[in-house]
Amino acid sequence: MSLYIFDMGEVLLLGVNVLGRLADEYGLDYAEFRKDYANYARPLDEGYMDPNDYYRHLEDRFMIRIADDPFAAFFDPVYNHPVLEMVDQLRSRGERCVIGSNTFKPHWDMLNGRYSELAGHFDALYASHIMHMSKPYTAFWRMILEREGVNAKDAFFIDDKSENIQAAESMGIRCFEYHLDNSRLKEFLAL
Repeated sequence: MSLYIFDMGEVLLLGVNVLGRLADEYGLDYAEFRKDYANYARPLDEGYMDPNDYYRHLEDRFMIRIADDPFAAFFDPVYNHPVLEMVDQLRSRGERCVIGSNTFKPHWDMLNGRYSELAGHFDALYASHIMHMSKPYTAFWRMILEREGVNAKDAFFIDDKSENIQAAESMGIRCFEYHLDNSRLKEFLAL
């Protein structure tokens, strides 16, 4: 049996980035906001910072008032149905498929709500904010491989970010860098 680890954002769900919408809503300079966000992305992804604490930071840093939960309010991706169909085909052949994603609580909570159908396509879900480790750190994949009882050589990883692909490959995991090319992914999985 092989293990297939799929990233969620821009692989299984398309249009996950909320930063541009958040910057527009609050009149923030996107480049400045993105640079500031980079300092908090890892603590958010690894569950060491609560999004509400980050919103308070934004209020202080940019002199704005944050309403509700913008990470949830502006999260409106769509399913990538061709990839989900491939996942279903793999599982029908007895292969194990899991999600391994950098994410944080507001988006992950929506998996149990509006996007609950996504979880039904997978055998297990691994979220960075619950694991308290994120990609591209190799501990992320080590934990998944250990929990799944699979060696790196028997695992496949599909992600849209080069740095994550390179880190997984350094462990001996076979990888595919996904960029909205379902035909290439289908060929890769067929191999």
